[in-house]
Amino acid sequence: MRPGHRAADGRDMTSLQSTSSLSTTTQAAPSSVRRTGIAVAGVLAGLVPTVFGLNLTRMLLTGELADHQFHQLTGQGLILCALWIGGPLAIVRAGWTGRRPSTAAGLLHLSFALGGLVTAFFAPGGGLPLLMAPIVLTGLLVWAAVPLRPRLTGLVRQVDPVLTPIALLAAAFYTPYAVAQVGLQNVATGHHAQNPHFSDMAWTVVVLVVLAALGAVLPVARGLVAVTGAGSVVIGVGGLAFGEGTAWSLTALALGAVALGALVVRRRLDPVAAS
Repeated sequence: MRPGHRAADGRDMTSLQSTSSLSTTTQAAPSSVRRTGIAVAGVLAGLVPTVFGLNLTRMLLTGELADHQFHQLTGQGLILCALWIGGPLAIVRAGWTGRRPSTAAGLLHLSFALGGLVTAFFAPGGGLPLLMAPIVLTGLLVWAAVPLRPRLTGLVRQVDPVLTPIALLAAAFYTPYAVAQVGLQNVATGHHAQNPHFSDMAWTVVVLVVLAALGAVLPVARGLVAVTGAGSVVIGVGGLAFGEGTAWSLTALALGAVALGALVVRRRLDPVAAS
């Protein structure tokens, strides 16, 4: 046995391992047929929230239905549309290149859809159950179209000491509000009986609470706390601008700012776990 032969064997083994590692991490680009399916599913999933978002932006800018501007910005409006389109858009973008969509994108999408279904169950008036049908169906199309689905099993659960208090504060603040909004929807008459303004608000804050909870217990979902934080800041600012209760609006604003600040602190403590 000569040292030269041993060295050559070692080099061959290193080369083989590198090639093997590369082949397991690189995904082939989807076929044209697959990409057509992804595009169609993405358009179907994003069409309604995009149209709603553009129309609501127009209404906000022109002052149309000025007594509903808070809803136009938040629950009935732009925040809800952002939550609606955010998950499917991230999944479609990853699927287009053949990558596996992130777990956070999958959880965002599922949280929105399941939050709407739960809200529609407790507040069936105003047409929310009818709206959930296309949301669920187009969402299923998106998941079926992409070559790889978000990984939702085998997730490591690790309660975060910085973000968990934020999730608990969000639940304590938003849960009574959601219950109250569901109650208002169920007794609404006239225009509000035909339009789910109140249940949309409940739906929105329920999703924000769920996202904060997921970020607090799942390392791969820490970034979802940013959605809760940003949404709460917009709700607070909108409440102050459009005549909601001052104390409630300031609390929502403070909750959002604390959530975003806590996420910054968490990322500085452990950039990898919080990414």
